[in-house]
Amino acid sequence: MELALSKPEDVAIAFADAWNRHDMDDFAALFSEDANFVNVVGMWWKNRAEIEAAHRATHETMFRDSRLEGVVSSVVELSSGLASLHYAWTLTGASAPDGSPAGIRKGILLVVVKEEQAGWRIKVAQNTDIVPGAIAPPSNARR
Repeated sequence: MELALSKPEDVAIAFADAWNRHDMDDFAALFSEDANFVNVVGMWWKNRAEIEAAHRATHETMFRDSRLEGVVSSVVELSSGLASLHYAWTLTGASAPDGSPAGIRKGILLVVVKEEQAGWRIKVAQNTDIVPGAIAPPSNARR
């Protein structure tokens, strides 16, 4: 299926949609051939094929029953045909490595998207888990 993504924020919406349908063909189609993706635990995939293979494997196991919901919380035009966006997400229904329920996870996905002939595609993605209870020191903290 050819995905027509006419604006940057369409990418995040299509990302969640493909995730929730567990359709890794459509998921992979969101990425440029030479895309880079760093996931929440620091695994780094350096092209569309690696991104697809990794997500296909996890959607057959730990993410098989998962659901991704979220909102596009920022879109920044970096230059003509290039933008970044943040997608604040909540993940439910995932399993832990031992098969037990993983509980609710929250995070922020940052993607840099580029307008290509087929529409907007992800060039770079960095996903971050929000760790409950973790806080940064106040900006005026003495060192």
